[in-house]
Amino acid sequence: MSEELAGKVVVVPVQWSAGKALAERLSAQGATVVLVGPDADEAGRAAAAIETVGLEGGGSGRPAVFVADGSPASLDDLAGFLAEMFRSS
Repeated sequence: MSEELAGKVVVVPVQWSAGKALAERLSAQGATVVLVGPDADEAGRAAAAIETVGLEGGGSGRPAVFVADGSPASLDDLAGFLAEMFRSS
């Protein structure tokens, strides 16, 4: 698979029914995938699956996890987290 998204950061909601599949595809194309949702365990499992798929498929993308409950404060925190990721990439 191509690395068209290398160096890009995308946000995927973990609780969306197709979120994990989308995250795996984006990661396989080289994107850093930020998995967002209220359940840290669920997001962690999705991140582990993405890492496994990446190792097996040779993709260079990587997962990151951010726990957010959808409140204004958690969304502000997510925005800050993403801004920091863009500064360091």
